Amino acid sequence: MTDTPVVVVGAGPVGLATALVLGRHGVRSVVCERYSGVNPHPRAHIVNTRSMELLRAWGVTDAVLKDAVGPEWTHNIRWKQTLSGRDLGRINLAEGPAEDILRRIDASPEALTSCAQDRVQQHLLDAVLAQGMATLRYDTTVLDVTDRGGDVEVSVESAQRRETIRARYAVAADGATGVIRDAFGIGLEGPPVLGHQLNIYFHADLSPWTSRDPALLVWAINSVSPGVFIGMDGDRRWTFQRSFDPATESPADYPPERCAQIIRDAVGVDELDVEIRAVGPWTMAARTAERYRSGRVFLAGDAAHQFPPTGGLGMNTGLADADNLAWKLAAVINGWAPEDLLDSYESERRPVAMDNARHSVSNALQMADAGIGPDTGTIAACLESPDPEVAAEARRRLAAAIPVQRPHFDALNQEIGYVYGPGWPADGATDVPLSATGSCLSAVRGARLPHAWVERADARVSTLDLLIPGFTLIVGPAGGVWADAFAAVAEGVPSHTVVVGRDVVSTDGTGLDQLGIPADGAVLVRPDGHIAWSSAEGAGEDSLSAALYALLTAGRAA
Repeated sequence: MTDTPVVVVGAGPVGLATALVLGRHGVRSVVCERYSGVNPHPRAHIVNTRSMELLRAWGVTDAVLKDAVGPEWTHNIRWKQTLSGRDLGRINLAEGPAEDILRRIDASPEALTSCAQDRVQQHLLDAVLAQGMATLRYDTTVLDVTDRGGDVEVSVESAQRRETIRARYAVAADGATGVIRDAFGIGLEGPPVLGHQLNIYFHADLSPWTSRDPALLVWAINSVSPGVFIGMDGDRRWTFQRSFDPATESPADYPPERCAQIIRDAVGVDELDVEIRAVGPWTMAARTAERYRSGRVFLAGDAAHQFPPTGGLGMNTGLADADNLAWKLAAVINGWAPEDLLDSYESERRPVAMDNARHSVSNALQMADAGIGPDTGTIAACLESPDPEVAAEARRRLAAAIPVQRPHFDALNQEIGYVYGPGWPADGATDVPLSATGSCLSAVRGARLPHAWVERADARVSTLDLLIPGFTLIVGPAGGVWADAFAAVAEGVPSHTVVVGRDVVSTDGTGLDQLGIPADGAVLVRPDGHIAWSSAEGAGEDSLSAALYALLTAGRAA
């Protein structure tokens, strides 16, 4: 029998991120994956602002950006009858309102990008292997997980043998079709299935229609082969998503020859050379697990929530799940927080998933007006009508509906504006107070630490770069009393203190106004970059001690 602090089931992006963050906190893990390696079939591709910030903290950003498409791709979303055919409309995010563009630039040191999931996954795997804190077991199927009260026993099978791994905790990051959630009787909440899609991964040279006018997504609205093209590398790697009816067909009905013709029809070029790499069906759903925890077993990523792709929030929500859960597991395992802290994982992350599901479904419903959804066939028929007036009217309606979709593709508040704590989201609110430039007006408890550029040791860094795998107290130049109090109350807890004016200075001479720290004030930041406390909440050193205690025993209140 193998013993380990944590078993992670699934070596997708979320499972690997969980292992990586555990390792940053000095906790070893065993990661079990039933497949032999990284799935080369790219699925998700949006890496949003908050995920890029997490990857920055984990040392993975540069590698991801090398495999990402250029910004000229992420700015454009196009509608066409076929890829080579008539333009129907577009959204160019770089041509949006100036205040929206400035908000994104000023809100973060990182920007949303598009990088194929398999490449993100590979870079996370490389980081986990370089760190050396996790044991990766590919070709290993988890047969059973048993919660014994004081630990969990995970029965696994590989080609070599069948064995049991004993751990203090297990994390189920085994995806939407994983079996652990069902085995523990955890149901899913949400509307009925929204639809079914077929993902065709192929290689082809589409540069004649994309090199001069690249786009993140190109929707083809026609009656022969409707769907959406997604460029995975800005070169030859593409996916094409189209509707699929599992009641009347199966993936076996889509051999390479048929798929290649589907691509040619969607491009509008019969002689196009197409290499089909993989084909896979998937279900479009908006479901959230009723519970994120059963004893010593936790759900993360798609095992806990599934969203429509309209918003690109699936993998991104899962990466933040991993960051939230892993530091709390580490805190308990390393002995500086009680078991109760783990209950706050669900109370913090589940509301975020529920709100992201709402946002994604709203986007999907609105996209129907833009020709994407159950009415695609009807709209395509009108566009192709032999009556020029009917076709022209269909184009006018579509051209008017497309710009309305801009919030679908530019939802900064959805990416970085969620707040951990009771009462959020309220009445659909999904953001913390933001200035016209996208920076938080003040340090909001439960929100992510605002970004500002500062100088540290003659280097320009973000306030987000000041954080460590532990608690960070940022104090004003006259806030020494808080630094002294923190040193006393944080004994035994990984922590450090940053003094404004001594350790860092602002790059624009305005001070760190975004943090809302007066000269004699302070802000306490959690290991996951969210604000735990601000001196504005209460006077006296006891308020800092009480805040740290309340945080580390958050599960009792939850």
